[in-house]
Amino acid sequence: MSHVLGIDTGGTFTDGIILNLETKEILAAVKSPTTHKDLIIGISNTIEHLPYDLLKTVDYLSLSTTLATNAIVENRGCRVGLLLLGAEPSADLPQCEYQILPGTMNIRGEETVPLDLEEPRKAIESFRGKVDAVAVSGIFSIRNDNHEKTVKQIVRETLHCPVVAAHELSSVIGMQERTVTAVLNARLLYVIDELLNATRTVLDRKKLDIPIMVVKGDGSLMNESIARERPIETILSGPAASIIGATFLSNIQDGIVLDMGGTTTDIAILHRGVPRLDPNGAKVGGWHTRVSAVEATTFGLGGDSRIHFDEQERQWKLGPRRSWPVSVICKKYPNYFEELQQISLAPPGLTKYELVDGYFLLHQPSTYTQLSELQEKALEIVKDAPHTLVEISRQLQINPNFLSLDSLVDHGILGTVGFTPTDILQLKGHYHAGKEEAAMLALDLLAKNHGYKTSVLIDIIEETMTKQMCRVILDSMWTYEKEDLDPFSGDHAIEYFIENALGKRHSSLISNSISLNEPIIGIGAPTKSWLPPAGERLHTETIFPSHNHVANAVGAAAGKVMTIFRILVQNHDTAGIEIYAPWGKSHFKPSEHKNEQEQVPMEIAVQKAIQEGKTKMEEEMARQGINQYEILVEQKDSKIDGPNSGFRLHIETKIEIAAVGLPQNRVNQPQQKSLLGKFWGKDKNPDFSKLPTV
Repeated sequence: MSHVLGIDTGGTFTDGIILNLETKEILAAVKSPTTHKDLIIGISNTIEHLPYDLLKTVDYLSLSTTLATNAIVENRGCRVGLLLLGAEPSADLPQCEYQILPGTMNIRGEETVPLDLEEPRKAIESFRGKVDAVAVSGIFSIRNDNHEKTVKQIVRETLHCPVVAAHELSSVIGMQERTVTAVLNARLLYVIDELLNATRTVLDRKKLDIPIMVVKGDGSLMNESIARERPIETILSGPAASIIGATFLSNIQDGIVLDMGGTTTDIAILHRGVPRLDPNGAKVGGWHTRVSAVEATTFGLGGDSRIHFDEQERQWKLGPRRSWPVSVICKKYPNYFEELQQISLAPPGLTKYELVDGYFLLHQPSTYTQLSELQEKALEIVKDAPHTLVEISRQLQINPNFLSLDSLVDHGILGTVGFTPTDILQLKGHYHAGKEEAAMLALDLLAKNHGYKTSVLIDIIEETMTKQMCRVILDSMWTYEKEDLDPFSGDHAIEYFIENALGKRHSSLISNSISLNEPIIGIGAPTKSWLPPAGERLHTETIFPSHNHVANAVGAAAGKVMTIFRILVQNHDTAGIEIYAPWGKSHFKPSEHKNEQEQVPMEIAVQKAIQEGKTKMEEEMARQGINQYEILVEQKDSKIDGPNSGFRLHIETKIEIAAVGLPQNRVNQPQQKSLLGKFWGKDKNPDFSKLPTV
């Protein structure tokens, strides 16, 4: 019997499930609101609501989290110092203090400029008191990591703080992207460390002595110690978990996975049971990294997308901004419903906003946030309960059309309340967590304010949702096939055929349709209501696996551990053969092998590299506490025509050694310790709650 606790922290809900891996049976499932002020509260509530008799049988916890992605997007995290070896940055970098030091390797891993040991010490000393972690990145360190390793050791001895070396995170050429990856990884050290410490605290309270696994952006799992060292690898773990969950629940090998949450819709392609990975590395928050992650497209369309009328285009729109459903807010805060009733008696004329719109306090502003007097007064009004825009304006004695609190929303200080697709589902009886009377009142206010009947407005909103769903699916398909087409571009020809195909134009002269060749697998609670009409118009099957509303948590629980080593073997003719591996560079001389066929030494070198790679992988699996795994080897040879007819010269081989296995059980689990505590000590951890957003 193998039971796993899977938890996914999304933008709206934190989901938890207990899964029997052998029978694929979901033994228990719960959803708790994600607590944005403190994500740990949501995780704790989720675990608290699962049956304790089942929790006691769990072998390990697997966690999918948006923390790293959100921290990058919101520019939060540690203060980072960066040491660049041998080159200046070729483009912008994430916020950091940086110094450039001499010390250069070439593409063959040969030292062309030696490392001056005094220069690093001076640069490192200049960071004292200014940074909490350090990143080191050297040119061609993936070919020879000696410089990075040396500087990393000096940083530890001097500052006694966490240090990240770029070559440890990626073996792909591209110093700029590796440097960005290293800086972001350093920034995220505390973010994930705090999450894991808090999760461990929750488990300790429940007397659950089990390992913690974390979902990576490629859908595989890493153990707690690796996650503390490489938090950057958790970016985009949400979309990855949804794909793994969809595969596990549906047993479908090929299809389009569409995961709709409250805020966004993520779409990815499943081929032969495996998601396609982004070959160039994940891009998040505008930063291009070298992190392996699923190739997914994300759109600002979800169950809680704000419904509003665009005065300029004279049409109803959904999103991209998320609002908390007015029916849910009114059920929890009766004052909001009362304010809507007052507005209905004498509705003011609004142009930019809707009559139902409002705000609530999401996070207290930091001491570094500069607020205007008006903003401070607005925050005081909503500190205890949400209020409508009209009520806030009344208390501030300002025309509601002139009140702009968008900057507070953009900085995550205020959340917005509005009419959303979730409120439509409340009225149609598909959702029951809100106040139906409030949803009806809000719909009536929107309809009357813009001169519509309520029944007509519902039809328009449903049609708008269907059309946007079709367009985001088409956009994803064209992106996947690398076609430079945009279904949102407004191009007249594209628009004509899309509208005609989706059933809106009804041309009597031209008939065209769009058919998808793969089924759409719906993940997330809203998809059962909103996806089928889109599937019909795109002439494809829509599939909703059982428990699709908690598929991300299922994906977290069903994931496997995967570690990949990439090795490059290059033939430099008379100069010998070089082997570049994550553990270092080695030299292989053909002259040592008395064989007249030049390709033979290369073949021997490749076999030597594979054998050493397997040994290193076994050591790595032991370090992670994994004892059930399979090692897979792939190699790609590159050969060119030789000087003699019919002879092919073997110039290069790329090797991938992957270990895929099951996470460790509670017996194998080593005690994990906080990475930051290791360096700073229990009483020396900086108070990151007081750090400014960088």
